[in-house]
This record gives sequence, structure tokens and C-alpha cells, in this order.
Amino acid sequence: MKISSERKIYILLFIIIVLTAAIYLISFRPGHNWGGDFSEYIAQARSISEGHDFPGEFTGTYVASSVGPDAYPWGFPLLLSPIYSLFGLNIFAMKVYVSLFFLFSLPVIFLLFKEKLTSVQALLLVTIFALNPEFFYFKDKVLSDIPFFFFSLLSILLIQEIVINKKIWINRFVSYSLIGFFIFCSYFIRTQGILLIPTLLVCQFINNRIFFQQDLISCIRSNKSEFIPYIVFITFVVVINNVFPKGGNGYYELLLQNLTIQSVIRNIYYYTVLMSDFFGSRSIAKVLFGITVPFATLGIIKNAKEDYLYLIYVFFTLLLLIFWPHQQGLRFIFSMLPFYVYFLFMGLSKIPTSLFISDKFNPLNWNLVNIASVMLILYSCLYTGAIYDRYHSSVIEGPYTAESVEMFDYISTNTSKRDIIAFRKPRVMTLYTDRTSLLSNKFNKFDQIISSKVNYLVCWEHLPKPLLITIIKDNEESFELVFQNNKFKIYKIIRPFSET
Repeated sequence: MKISSERKIYILLFIIIVLTAAIYLISFRPGHNWGGDFSEYIAQARSISEGHDFPGEFTGTYVASSVGPDAYPWGFPLLLSPIYSLFGLNIFAMKVYVSLFFLFSLPVIFLLFKEKLTSVQALLLVTIFALNPEFFYFKDKVLSDIPFFFFSLLSILLIQEIVINKKIWINRFVSYSLIGFFIFCSYFIRTQGILLIPTLLVCQFINNRIFFQQDLISCIRSNKSEFIPYIVFITFVVVINNVFPKGGNGYYELLLQNLTIQSVIRNIYYYTVLMSDFFGSRSIAKVLFGITVPFATLGIIKNAKEDYLYLIYVFFTLLLLIFWPHQQGLRFIFSMLPFYVYFLFMGLSKIPTSLFISDKFNPLNWNLVNIASVMLILYSCLYTGAIYDRYHSSVIEGPYTAESVEMFDYISTNTSKRDIIAFRKPRVMTLYTDRTSLLSNKFNKFDQIISSKVNYLVCWEHLPKPLLITIIKDNEESFELVFQNNKFKIYKIIRPFSET
């Protein structure tokens, strides 16, 4: 039986996904970095799986230490909760589970571009992401970025196919309801997902300009299905606001408190060069990025009218990030990266290959897209291989090293649940010891420590805060060393009897 060309392409896509899964499965590193966000997500997942309120210890951590909002959006913790129910605080199981969403993203990327590129080019684009060193390195983090990557790209795919290409699945109600549901899923995982709503609205306006020239009543009657995504989205938001505790408290306060003209200018520069991290963190990555910029710019210019959906989404995302005062690296722009590579491909496709390579050195008659893709894939393989060779057997510096485990064990077995622990990573301390924790770096004076409710102070030997160490040395009578290993010292705070 002869296999059709289209089926061969999907078989190759499946092989790419399976190979990526195998590479990831054998290369997960033990442990997790210190981070902080991951511990809050897991704590929220635990509260869902165990059926109790989000622990007050975490709320105390944030209120007193100002390290983040009271709670993150509940979408990612809800996704994590079945894994916590089955495996408990098993960080390896959580990494594998989160990585599944990256694997799910690969066919979504293929479907996004399969009608805009040749089938081979679409597969090459998918392979670039499958073997990308930054995504490979990121797989060891239990964060919401990868699930958001999947759901946001899926939402954009649905907008492209249903709103722009007019491809209806089952019926119009179901099709437009799917758009609203997956936009909600993106928003439920990360508040940034709300940007998909104005993206959808602008695309509908561009795609249906003739209807918007009518009066409002006629417009609504002629386009009833166009409103379904918003109704579905709002309905789910109302439901989750009545089911889950309010997540994301503090986001607007953080924005208002830290937004300045200087932060905006700094962010414009930051996100202009950040895309280079997609090619890795070494100097050559910036060179590669610089080479790609003219071609990607040409692709944007040539395809702006046809691919307005992608440009609208990228515009809204960049607009938000420029005004958001905090920078979190490449993970904040994961969902923009496929569109950058796509426009790079489109720019390369507009240039004759013979300008760069003679036919003598191009026996397969490949165009620039294919040649550049293969070179980038080979580069990614070498870079990813170097990462694996360097790190695969080592425990990630974080809460799973022997010294960290020993320190957490001491806190858990030798302190009361009423005790408050000051530590450089308070959220991680709370997750692994079930103790309220405050940010130790907030203490600048001895009187601040004594007047606080902190009972124990954990010092990080290799990353000390000089002022904190000085405070302890100058007031030795108030700090009793109760634990010490190669990395940590734990001091019990001794207060006058009247203050205890």
C-alpha cells in the first residue's frame, strides 16, 4: 500500500515528537533550582489536591516579604494537582508532566504554518524548536511558561483557522466556543493570556470590516457567532472567580509602584536583544541573532497584510512587557518565538539562493530556508549536546542538594509549626518545611530582627549578605548557632524574656 505524501509528513512529525520525548526523558537533571515561583505553584496544587485553602504560611510570606502576589493564577496549579495527588512532591514526575505540554506544542506549531510554508519547511521549523537549547535547558523547571506556550499557540491556531480561514468544525457554536475556552485556559494559567482577547477582537474587525460598517443591532444580528468566544470566556472567568481564591493579587500594585520612564526605556532595549537568547547564551548566539534580524524584518514587511494575526499578538505582548517593570528572561516571550522564526523563513524565501551559494555547492537545489534551517538544527544539536554533557549527572543547585535537604530536615524536626524562619528563599522554605518564612534580606538592622516575629535565621554560607553577617557578629549574644553544614548556618534568635 502506497503511503500518501501528506501521511509521510505526519509520520515524520510523529517521529520528531517521539525522538524529542526520548531525548528529554533521558536528560532530566536531579532536583530543581532555588527559584521561588515553582514552590508557590506546587503549594497551590497541593491545596487543590488535598481540598484545603491555600496555606496561610504562604500568604504571610508575601505580605511580610513583598516577594510576589498572594497567589498565582490557579490554572497551572490545577493542571499540577493530579500529579501531586498521585506522586506527592515528586519533582521528577512534575517535570515530565510539564514537558508533555511542550511536546503537545510541536504539532500545534506545525499546524500553524503548514499552509504557509512547504511541508518540509514546516517540519524543519518544528525541529528547530524540538532541539532548541533554551527549551532543552528549561525543561528542568516546574513553571507555567510551557503550558502557557501550548494553550496560547493553540488559541492563535483556532483564531487563524476559524475566524480568518473560515474553517468550521462541527458547527459555528462549537468552533467559536473552542476559541473562547482555550483563550480562557491561557488566561487561567497566566494573566498575560488576556492579550488574546484584544488580538481576537482586532482580527475580527479586520476580517469583517464590512459588517462593522452597519449599525450596532444589524452588526450583532449578522455576526452572532462572533460574540460566542467572549461569552464563553466571561462565563468561565465568573465561574472560577467563585470557585477558586482570587489569584494574582498584587500585580497591579507592582505595576503602579515600579513603572517609570526609565523602566520603559530599559525594557525596550532589553526585549530588543532578548530574542538572541533563543540561540543560546553564548556570544555566538548574539551574532546568529544579528544575522537573522534583516531577514525576519523582510519577512514581516512582505507578509504583514497576510499574517496580521501574528503581528497583532506580538504587538500586544511586547506592549505589555515594555510597561511591566520586571524582567524574567526568555520565558516571557516563548509564545512569540515561533512567529519570529516563521518571519525569518519568509524573509529568506524572498531572496534567491544563488546570491549566497552557487549551484555547484548546492547539488540538492535547496533554497535559503532549508539551508539555514539545517545549519541552525546542527548548531542546536551541538549546543544542546554540550549542555547535556556538562550538566546531566549533577544535582541542580537548589533545595535538593544534600546540604539543602539536611537543612530543611533540621527545620522540620527541630522547630515548632508556630516558628517563623527567615531565609533568602522564603517560599521554598515554606514548601519544604511547612513553616512560615520571611525574606531574610529585608533585615538591615539588628532592631528589625529583634522586633520581628522571626524565631530562626538561616544564613547561606556561600552567598551571605554582608550586612546580615555583620549584624550577627556584632550581636552574638542574641544569635545561637544551632545547625551548620557546608552551605548553611541556622541561628536561633534569643530575645529578652519579656519579648518572647
